Amino acid sequence: MRKLLMAMGTAFLASCASTSPSSSVTSVNVELPQNVKWSVVSDRADNSQYIKEWVPEGENPITYKWIITEQMLTLGSKTSAESFQKQMFSLSKQSCTDVLFNGPQEIDVNGHKTSVGRIMCANQYGKPFGTFTDQRVVVDGITAYVVTSELRIPASKKAGVLAFGKDQLEEMKEFMALQGASSKLVRESVKIQVQ
Repeated sequence: MRKLLMAMGTAFLASCASTSPSSSVTSVNVELPQNVKWSVVSDRADNSQYIKEWVPEGENPITYKWIITEQMLTLGSKTSAESFQKQMFSLSKQSCTDVLFNGPQEIDVNGHKTSVGRIMCANQYGKPFGTFTDQRVVVDGITAYVVTSELRIPASKKAGVLAFGKDQLEEMKEFMALQGASSKLVRESVKIQVQ
């Protein structure tokens, strides 16, 4: 999913007319869940883009169960947050055996139309897991801010269908709690800075 987002930075996206708010977005700020200690596993930037990634402290970035990513991308043309997210939904089909989407849902923040959605992947190609990815998109001009909260789950045949065994009740409860926290993060903990 992270590679897909980086590719989007240079991709051409179709224009979408929208009314411009009176302020400009200068950045976003993600308030990470306080009940977990987080480690920064990536923090890269150039003049027009950046990516920051966090996993729970002590987890290996390669085998993590939960990763939160914040990115700023420069787009090829103006688009809306909802259109950008629909493009992400479409591109996710290339990396998954089966996908299911919730959203996008538009949320207005101080006149800025943001978009929230979830991508459910049954099994990532070449990987032994599927994912639930909650995503918040903020677009201002040709700058997109994308926050994702991705949970790894056991691979399944159908997206959105959990494949926990009967002996994995505790794992299922843990996932359900994480799923709620992930959704809450992108809906309530992404703060938009404007000027």
